[in-house]
Amino acid sequence: MPDLSRRSLFALAGTAAVPAFAQAPVFNRPLSIVIPYSAGASTDVRGRLLAPGMTAQLGQPVVVENRTGGGGTVGMGHVARSAPDGHTMVLTSASAGPVNRALFRNLNFDPVRDLSLVNLTNMSMNALIVAGNNPARSAAQLVEAARRPGAPPMRYFSPGNGTSQHLSAVLFGQLAGAAFEHVPYRGPAEGLTALLAGDVAFGFASLSSIMGMMADGRVRAFGVTGRSRPRALPDLPTLAELGYARFAEVMVWTGLAVPRATPAPVQQALNDAIAAVVALPATQERFAQIGIEPVPRMTLAENAAFMEAQLTLWEGLVRSSGATVD
Repeated sequence: MPDLSRRSLFALAGTAAVPAFAQAPVFNRPLSIVIPYSAGASTDVRGRLLAPGMTAQLGQPVVVENRTGGGGTVGMGHVARSAPDGHTMVLTSASAGPVNRALFRNLNFDPVRDLSLVNLTNMSMNALIVAGNNPARSAAQLVEAARRPGAPPMRYFSPGNGTSQHLSAVLFGQLAGAAFEHVPYRGPAEGLTALLAGDVAFGFASLSSIMGMMADGRVRAFGVTGRSRPRALPDLPTLAELGYARFAEVMVWTGLAVPRATPAPVQQALNDAIAAVVALPATQERFAQIGIEPVPRMTLAENAAFMEAQLTLWEGLVRSSGATVD
């Protein structure tokens, strides 16, 4: 996982001060965490893990509400337009925030500028994978096969245009200097089925979703995105270690955001509560069970800088891919 505890990701010149206030903000009614994806999705599971602990921290019930549609834009837009008092949060992510900002041309809100990231909660990784019977035994061998003179473009799967898995493969092609053909599917399960059937040669998949398939040999992983090896699989290298340095910045993350106009003291109170919940041993144990990494406490300024860096990365990859929605 990226060494966020030492702030190495951001290279900030300084930390913005939080204005002083006489007393802590009062949350006087139930709070909600809006999940912009369907119940049972990986993002939904991550959000629901936070709610009980935040209820204890804030002294008010924290309920989870799924508002689906538009690739996450419905839920994000609802929160962007909600009262800026801290009672309505959204579980944002690379896909729901920076990617959608570049992918959707005609939104009536800005999924990055109209919201403030209060705190990251966890990170996960995309893994470069092939089927277990693929003759390639490394990323280098996969690239060598793709570059072979006269070979047709190597096909890869993704769970849809503009997803982090699609954009990870776009970056892989750029860094490897190889021509790949994108085959989008309706979701991760369909893409993995195509991989196992031999319809495509490789793809990127969320590491947490394929650990079982790796264990029984159905798929083989060559490397992961991000800056650190997964704690659950310490022998699996990062793609940055393998020479694809820009993959150090490719992070699959989630965090809680509020409307941009939410007062800084309220954002700070939520920042404190989120950090306390993520630090709980029970939370970290549950994260480990589903293959995601907790993010240490970050300041509001560091969260803002992180979002700006991610916006630059993902918007560039969306432009490179040519993907659009409207």
